[in-house]
Amino acid sequence: MDEVLTKSIIHLATLAILLIVLLFILVFTGVVGCNIVPGGCDIYYSLVKGGSPNVLIAHSGDGMGDYEKLYSLFNNRDIVNTQVKVMDISRLSTGNINDYDLIIVTDARKICSSKLKLFQEYYNRGGRLVWTGDAGTELCENDSLLLESERIEGGANTPIGPWARKDTGKQVSFDEFLGVNYKGNHCEFTTCAVGEKTGNIEPIDSDHKFTYGLSNSIPFSGDFGVVKINKSSNARLVAILEYGSSLLAEPKEVPWLVSGKYSFGNELPFIVSNLVGERVVYYATPLESFLEQEQKYKAIVEQMYYGMLYN
Repeated sequence: MDEVLTKSIIHLATLAILLIVLLFILVFTGVVGCNIVPGGCDIYYSLVKGGSPNVLIAHSGDGMGDYEKLYSLFNNRDIVNTQVKVMDISRLSTGNINDYDLIIVTDARKICSSKLKLFQEYYNRGGRLVWTGDAGTELCENDSLLLESERIEGGANTPIGPWARKDTGKQVSFDEFLGVNYKGNHCEFTTCAVGEKTGNIEPIDSDHKFTYGLSNSIPFSGDFGVVKINKSSNARLVAILEYGSSLLAEPKEVPWLVSGKYSFGNELPFIVSNLVGERVVYYATPLESFLEQEQKYKAIVEQMYYGMLYN
C-alpha cells in the first residue's frame, strides 16, 4: 500500500512539474499571460528576472518621436511602475539586449539591416518588441531594398518598402515580421497644422489586451506612419485611425511608391500586432506623442505595457 501511495505521489509531482514547465513556456512565448493565475506575474518575473520586468528604449535620435520624452513618461509612476533604460541603436548587440523583457523602438528613422536582424533574433529568444512611427525606414549606406520580383515569382521590379531589405545576398523581411508595409509619414503626404485634429483612434476590439477599457473613439492629432497590412503575414489589426475622408497623397520620390496619386482610404492601421503571442506590435505614432494629449490618452501606454508583459 505504501509503495502504491509513493508511486502515486511521484506521478502527481511529475505531472505538476510538467504543468509548471508548460505554463512557463506558454507565458514565455506570450500564448497566455502570466496573470492566468493569481500572483502569477510576480512569481514569473521574480523567478526569471529577480524582480519587475526590464524595459529598454532603443533610439537613434533621427526619426518621428522623442526618446527622452518617452523615458520621462515611463518614469511617471502614475502610469507604470518599472525600471527603464535608454540605448542608442548603434550600441545594441546580442549580448546587451538579452536581459530586457520589452524593447520599444522610437525616434529611430535610420536603422541598418544588421540591426533589424538583431531585433528579429531578440524576438526568437522570447523578447517582446514595440515598433513605432517611421522607425527603420531609412537605410544605411551599404543596405539595399528587396524587390517584389526577388520575393515573388512574376512580381514587379520595384522595391517592396523600406522594411524589406537584402543583406549579404539574403532577404531581411522585416515587413513580414512587423506585419505591415510602410508608405510614408502623414505629414509628408499632406499639410499638417499643430494641434489640428487628424482623426479618431477606433479600437477594433475593446476587449483586446492593447485596447481594453479604452473609449470607442479617441480624438487624435499629430503625425503618424501610413502603413498597409502585409498580406503575407498573420498580422492582427487592433485599432484604426478613422481619417474622416480618404487620405489622398501624391508621394515624393520614394522608390516603393511610383509617381502618381494614391488613395490610402479613410481607415488607416494604427495598432497592429503580429506573430505568436502578439509579442510584436506596431504603433503608427510614437507612444510619447500621447504626452501632448489629455491625461486619458496615457491609458494607451498603460495598456501597451501591461498587454505586452502581463496579459
